[in-house]
Amino acid sequence: MSYNIQCKNDFLTGSYLITKIPESEVDHYALNTIQTDCPDFILPFNYKRVDGQVEFVHKVGTLSKLHYFSGEFEPREYAELWQSLLKPLLDCGDWFMHPCSFVLCADYLYFDKNRKAISYVYIPSIGGCSGYDAFHEMTVAVSKMMTVSDAVLENKVLRSILRDFNPTEFIQMLKDHVSECDKAQPDESDEKQYPEPGQKQLLEPEVVEAQKPASGAEEIVIDLHPNIKLEQSKKEREPGGYRIFSSRSKKKMQPQNGVQKKAIEKEEPKMEPKEDFKKHAEIIDITQNMPVQPCGPGLRYVGRAHLPPSIQIKIAEGEIFTIGRFDVSVGKQQSSFEFDKKTKAVSRRHAVIERDIEGYKIIDLSSSAGTFVNEKKLPPNTPYGLETGCRVSFGNSGADYIWEVS
Repeated sequence: MSYNIQCKNDFLTGSYLITKIPESEVDHYALNTIQTDCPDFILPFNYKRVDGQVEFVHKVGTLSKLHYFSGEFEPREYAELWQSLLKPLLDCGDWFMHPCSFVLCADYLYFDKNRKAISYVYIPSIGGCSGYDAFHEMTVAVSKMMTVSDAVLENKVLRSILRDFNPTEFIQMLKDHVSECDKAQPDESDEKQYPEPGQKQLLEPEVVEAQKPASGAEEIVIDLHPNIKLEQSKKEREPGGYRIFSSRSKKKMQPQNGVQKKAIEKEEPKMEPKEDFKKHAEIIDITQNMPVQPCGPGLRYVGRAHLPPSIQIKIAEGEIFTIGRFDVSVGKQQSSFEFDKKTKAVSRRHAVIERDIEGYKIIDLSSSAGTFVNEKKLPPNTPYGLETGCRVSFGNSGADYIWEVS
């Protein structure tokens, strides 16, 4: 049996999901257990009886949709995400829950970026709302969202999904692979081996040899002065070396017409004081009234030019565009657009812009400093419609932009 799930977004209370099922379909054992001790792998919910039906209200809270965090992961984190996805289906019996009552759809998987864990939407019904086909479609969709830097591990995952998928064997395969990778890595904590008493230790000096081209390979020579002959370059050599960055070298002029001219030395240009340079420097102040070339939907920076002047949003209907800050610990891009690592007020996973049939919407991904539209702070994980001319701020350090659709 399939149930209709409605998504409601409230600017004050946040985002939540509403589901109604007949009262005769309610699994009271699971319902009572969850209300007493709600597991952390499902969205918490309240319920009420209305005209012979039971209405469940699931609170999204600080959790974000899993596909907002799609990208490449390291092997250990990749394995932990898969375990977080599959273990609830194996352990749910402790709460009198049934796997078929989970909403097994990738669009309703939610991610806690602090715990690095996935949560489900659970409907406590006797008949259930999902089956093996839905489970297989969900795992295929998740495998497309989440990739891993280890090609061997990714191939193992894909083969397991395409064949008869067994969650228990799959989790064990992930653990074994990560354990093998840990053993293969050298242990940096190994102590340095010292000679036994009475033995001589041979100390060989470290010699760094220049790399020579392999046999048969052509040696590459870079000429810094392609227009200067060898004899001329020797003449212009000075005690301090070649004057590579000067158009004229200090040298004695050759006698012309029998007249010996004195050596002419070029005077070094005097550097202007730093304060004088600031007076002549051009300070660009971008305002809302400045014209912008029509280049499609995007965000135009408002303020002094120390942040990117624009953020182009090129996505089709149904696609997303993520915004964050470069993470030096990862060392590679994780979002569609990333601010410089020094922009501390912007979180590493800050916000996302998605496009649907109604237009463009922005969602704050539970960022530490928040996302603001027209100076109003957005509740986390709650879509908010963008209109032309509205002001969007990421954090509170001046990352202010104007939304434009050209």
